Formats: sequence, structure tokens, C-alpha cells
Amino acid sequence: MNRKILFPLAFTLLFAINCSKKTEEILLPEKLYVIPFANNTVSVYHSLDTLERVSTFEKDKYWVVNGILKLVPKNQGDKVISFLFGDCDSRFKCSDGKFYIKLNTIHYNADAGLDVPMSLAAPFSPVYIAKKDQVDSIVEGIQFFNQPTSEYPAKGLNSSFVDHMLEITKSLGKQDRNEILIPFYVLQKMISTKGNANFPEFDLTNYKISSTLQSIVDAKTSGSLSSFVFPTSFSDKQIKVLEELVEETRKERIFNLMNVEKSWQTIQKEYKELAKVPDTKQKVLESILKTAEYKVIGREGLLQINGLDPKQENGVKFQKNKTTGNLEIVSTNSALNTFEVSQSEILPNTEDSVKLRLTSPTGEELILESIGIPKAFKGAETLKEYVKSIPKTIDEIISAASNVQRSAMNAALRFGVGKFDRESGQYIYEIQNVNVVLALFKNNSVFSASDSEYSQEVSSRFGDEIITKFYQKYDKVTKVQTLFLNYEVEGCARECNTYPYPDNLCFTTGDSLIVKFTPSDLEVSEEVDIKFSAAKSKFCNYPFGNQE
Repeated sequence: MNRKILFPLAFTLLFAINCSKKTEEILLPEKLYVIPFANNTVSVYHSLDTLERVSTFEKDKYWVVNGILKLVPKNQGDKVISFLFGDCDSRFKCSDGKFYIKLNTIHYNADAGLDVPMSLAAPFSPVYIAKKDQVDSIVEGIQFFNQPTSEYPAKGLNSSFVDHMLEITKSLGKQDRNEILIPFYVLQKMISTKGNANFPEFDLTNYKISSTLQSIVDAKTSGSLSSFVFPTSFSDKQIKVLEELVEETRKERIFNLMNVEKSWQTIQKEYKELAKVPDTKQKVLESILKTAEYKVIGREGLLQINGLDPKQENGVKFQKNKTTGNLEIVSTNSALNTFEVSQSEILPNTEDSVKLRLTSPTGEELILESIGIPKAFKGAETLKEYVKSIPKTIDEIISAASNVQRSAMNAALRFGVGKFDRESGQYIYEIQNVNVVLALFKNNSVFSASDSEYSQEVSSRFGDEIITKFYQKYDKVTKVQTLFLNYEVEGCARECNTYPYPDNLCFTTGDSLIVKFTPSDLEVSEEVDIKFSAAKSKFCNYPFGNQE
């Protein structure tokens, strides 16, 4: 994984400047320290008059610069840029012993005491500021996350640093999030439970795990766990946040397997991959077994089991083995009694049944074939049934939908082209029909214009941006339809002003509107992602945002 993706452990500070007041220097309550993230550079300035760069902090070094003293705002044209001002590091030739760092390159540590108005914005920055007594633990944290296969700090990680890491993990892409999240979660659960946590069928070989986690696993396997010295664990609150993040991944994997129409070959593959997420594959297996009756193949004295109702003939019940965490199938039939499942797989089968191979810790096998498709898989029919309910025209779709997100999803399913994307866990559809796109654009909470309107004056604010007008142009010769957008950006320094940006191209015949949604969006469509694929301005997509 690209560590620049792993290390957006950073929030950029953008200071909220009051429009009616002068920009004032802010003295800090105590000297602060600057700690860089690896593989990045930071420009250091000697003078704010010329913004002459003195030097750059070195790459691949864990160093600390002492003595951030105050925040210094500086007017640059129509903007105000803030700098941190402090004692110059001995490696830099500063004539007066002072230096400046642009604030938008600084990562803010909530415990550092930099008590000024702020908003947290950007995904990446190269340095961290901290109090003196936080420096060592933050450096350890940066080192560990830069190389997560290394040994975990014996004293744990700085609590503020962990909070930032958890917040950033929420914003990562799914693949990056899982690569970081899953092994780290397992490590923390192992630490907090003194190695007593069980993760049935979970395969750590999928991840680059820390040497500390590997040592705990080895000690557990060898029986020497009681002599293992465990590091300091997270707080209960932080572990709960980790669990919630893992549960999101768990639910998504299960939902996408059980509720998305796909081939049985794909289902077999995805079922195997469930072992990459703790406590997931066993949960899915139990739901499959509980929602069907099964023929038993190749076991004398046992022809059928009934997972639907344990009280019925051949009925079985399910429980968790308290020692191993494995799923157990319990039957009154002596040919089965209690069968502990340590491994399971879906075998090639016909379209109207599911065949399973279950293996016990001793290597004993149980082959089952469902009588009909287990109800757990019936959700795969959801999309087919949903499409049948979508109105046939775009006007009817817009009229029937509760918001533009629902309209776009329905229009994409009716008029677009797309499919389910395994990697993202989303359906991705493309609409190129210009009339459908224009109808969607104009019928939302920002414009609410009729389809016949070719322009409209509006005033919809999105932060500092104000959309002021939309209009269409139609070329009779080429039959090309184009949609434009005008907007203004408001900026404040000593005074507040607006700056117009007319004629921003949003869409023209041949471009696409991309609609992304998850299987669960068939029921709740508030998170549907709608974007013009070729828009020249990001503001073109604002009308499709969820309006509070």
C-alpha cells in the first residue's frame, strides 16, 4: 500500500477569520514541538516579506523542532495565510534565530493546546505539533504506522494520536481501510483480552501484521501465552470505535454476498474471501444453514437435517464452541451428535441448490446440499423485483421519487448501463441520455425547474460558494445540448468580497452522469453518489448533494 494513502493521519488547519476584524497574531500558551511524518518535506521560511525559503525539513527522518511560539496571519492578495512562528532549528541558517512554517502544512494535535478557531479539512499533511511530554509517544506512533509490521510500542500509542488515526481510517477507501483496520483491530482485541479473543476461520496471512501480533498468536499456539508481556491497550471507547469500523466492513461483505445477483462461481469465491474479516464467515454459514433443509451426502444413518426448525424432524440447532469460537451443529441423531465446523466452503452446484463442505478440527467432513435455495440468498432477487417497480418515463420517475438521489438511481436502472462492482461493493451505472440528465439536474432542491425552462436565476449557498444561475444552449446544426452554470465565491480578509465564475461547463451531449449505489440503497437512498463524469467545475455536482 502507498504509505501516503496510509498516512493521511493528518488534518489541515484552515483558520476561520472573522470578516469584520483585523487578522491578529495569536500567542500560544506554551512552546510546542514539530514532528514530521516520514517521506515528506516541509518548507521553512525566514521572512514573511519575501517568503524566501530557508530550507526544507529532511525526508525519512524522525526529528523534532523545538519552540513554536505563535500563530502569524499574513495577507496574500485576497487570502489570509497563517504561519507558525518559532525558534529556528540549529541546522538552518536563520539570521535572527526564527523561522516560519505555513499552517496548511501542519497537522493539529487536539491535546497540544493550540486553542484557536478552526475547521478540519484536508486529507494529508507532513508534520504534527505537540506538547513536550507527547513527543516520544507520537514519534513511536508515526514509526509504527509507517511500518506496521514492526513491534508495537510497549506503552501503547498516544491517545490523541489514536483518535486522529481512527477518524482518518473512517475516510479511507475500502481497500486501504481494510488493510489497516483489520489486523490492527485483531491486535487490539488480543491485547485487551490478554490473548483470549477467538477469530474463527480468520486468516492473518492476508495481511502484513505486526511482530507483536505474530508473537501473541505464536504464544497462543504454543501454550506459552501466560508468560507473554502485553503492551498497554486502547481505551474501551477507542476499541469500540474500532469494532464499529470492522462491523461496517463485516455487514457490507455479508450483504453484498447474500443480496447481490451474481453467478454461483462468484459466490463461491466471495464466500472464501469472507475469512479475511474476523467473525464473518461463521456468521454467514450459520445464516445459510438456518434457512433451509439439507440432504446429507455420504454419511450412513443420516439422510437429512433441518436447519429451519430444531424442533422438527431431523431438526438441528446451532451454538458457538466456547473454547474455539467455532460454530457447532447439534443433532439428536447419533450419526451426527455435535459437529464442530472449523472450515467451510461452497461447492459447485446447480442453480436451485447450495452445496457445502464442512470440515471439523480433526479433518472429518460433512457434505450438505440444500433442498431449494436457502432463504438467506433470496435477497439476490431484490434488484430484479425493484426494477419492475420503476416507472417507465423520466417525468414519472421524478414525480414518484422522494429526492433527486432516488430519482437518479431509478433513472440509472431504467435508462443507464452498468453493473455491480465487486471491489467497491457498489452498482455503478452511466446515463448518457441527455434529456434524462437535464431533467434530473433541473428537478432537485437547488433549482426545482420545469423541464421546459432553459435558464433560471438561483441563489443557493454551499459554504463560500453561491450558485447564481444555470442555463442551457442547443445547437440546431450539431444537435448538441450543453448545460452551463454560473457561481460566485466569497472570500474574506480584512473585508469580504465575492468573485464571479461564469460559464462553467457541466454537461454536453455525449458526456455521462455516473450514479453509484449499494444494494442497501434499494431501500434507503440517502447516500447515493451522483456525479457528472466530465464536468469542468466541481460546483456542477452540488445540486445533487443531500440537502439538509
